[in-house]
Amino acid sequence: MVGLPIFSIILTLLYLSPSALALKSWYTPPGGTPAGSVAGDKVRGVNLGGWFILENWMMPSFLEDEVLKDTYINDEWVYCSVLGKEECLTRLEKHWDSYITEDDFKRFANYSLNTVRIPMGYWSWTDPEEYEPYIQGQLPYLERALNWSSWYGLDVLMDLHGLPGGQNGQDNQGYKGPIEFQANSTNMERAMDALANMTRFVTQDKFDGVVKAIQLTNEPYILEYNPNGMDFSVLADFYVQGYNTVRANEHILSGSNEVMVVIHDAFQPVLNWKYFWSQESMGLNWTNYALDTHIYDAFGGSMYKTYQEHLDTICAQAAAIAEAQTYFPVIVGEFSLGTNTYCVDYQSCFGITLDQMISNITSSYEANLFMRQFWEVQSNVYELGAGWIFWSVHHELAGPWSWTQSAAQNWLPEDPTEKIWPFDQSASSYCLDTSNPIQGDQNMPYFPTYANNYTNIDISTVTRKYYVNETQTIANSSAVTSTGDSTSASSGNTSTTNNSTSATTSPVSGSTRTLSISMAMIGFAVIGAIALLG
Repeated sequence: MVGLPIFSIILTLLYLSPSALALKSWYTPPGGTPAGSVAGDKVRGVNLGGWFILENWMMPSFLEDEVLKDTYINDEWVYCSVLGKEECLTRLEKHWDSYITEDDFKRFANYSLNTVRIPMGYWSWTDPEEYEPYIQGQLPYLERALNWSSWYGLDVLMDLHGLPGGQNGQDNQGYKGPIEFQANSTNMERAMDALANMTRFVTQDKFDGVVKAIQLTNEPYILEYNPNGMDFSVLADFYVQGYNTVRANEHILSGSNEVMVVIHDAFQPVLNWKYFWSQESMGLNWTNYALDTHIYDAFGGSMYKTYQEHLDTICAQAAAIAEAQTYFPVIVGEFSLGTNTYCVDYQSCFGITLDQMISNITSSYEANLFMRQFWEVQSNVYELGAGWIFWSVHHELAGPWSWTQSAAQNWLPEDPTEKIWPFDQSASSYCLDTSNPIQGDQNMPYFPTYANNYTNIDISTVTRKYYVNETQTIANSSAVTSTGDSTSASSGNTSTTNNSTSATTSPVSGSTRTLSISMAMIGFAVIGAIALLG
């Protein structure tokens, strides 16, 4: 009679993992409660920003060498224009290979994150025109990241961060300049081609459903917000066509739901979007969708605010987020601990060290404590919606904009559910009671008094959720072969696309994974079970 208990214990031990508990469902049934509405069951994630789209303010030293330092590199367009496609490919492949590693995913799991948002430009998914300097070759590295996401229990939100012609005029769309998406119909056609190819690629069987959501684009500017933006009708048409393109091209695994389609709020109040989803010509008949909103308190005169004023700015968002969440999932897809900007003129940061940049914070316990308070008020308020995704994973100098550095400085807790101060969601100011810690002053956190290297974070106990044979492990960890300009997702031919990424090994399917758990782990589980039974 001991066989069944031993077997049960073995199964329990096999599936024990420090990885995060993923959002239970990224699906909102028609007329049902919006996904992410249950307390504690939230999106808790990090953006892999600066990886597939360069942003100069995040990585000044990347642009400091002899070839580049005398040209102002606004964006990836200029970067590749100056270097030429061959040299650009060589350098970006090194960047793609090293900027995001498996150890990053171990840190995510160690800090109980459950989601990564992966921004990519349209040129990764549809062939650049002759006049466009962009290069391709991103897909093997994306495939590797999707494998890591799966192994460490994280869901993926894919984000088409930049559109042909540009949707916001900023470097994060790939080209800093005019907003020209609306200038011609070709841009819309190319955007739909990119969405179709991205959707087909990331929803293949071999990824086992790790991609749970697809965002149609990032931070579009409309006339109501920016005099150079597009008319709202253009954006609405893009959203409708984009939704239909995702639905027409996604592959739904047996027993699974369709992917969530995410749209950005275009910097309008979140409750305004009730209108969009009430109109038959817009989103009335959509299923499984969500709104992305970005909340930063780092621009304009924010640097002159007191600590309490920063906290109150976030408190003031609570009511609208909570109400909107009753109608549709609201994901705060970008936020940070930054209360001012860093390296906006990236050349002004040449030669500066991380120690110098964060010395004003690390030298003051009060400043460190505010960082933890700023994290806590934001996580509390954003979890009144469906959750949050930190921007961004790395910043080489600005600790408050870097998830890894914020974790290393202990501004972020290892357990995102850990709370130090009481929270009152009905209060529009002082919603975080920083004067009355839940467990008293004696339990205030420790903060390093120096710039702690994030590689010091102990990830030795983090193990993969799924175990594969050693050959497969090596293939996924290090062997990525250049595809150059031949990334074939743009052809719309899924089988051809698969060939372009053959250098990486895809994650095994869910059923195969269970059978592929290492025999060593089974042995340890058996020994442990026998020991427990005496």
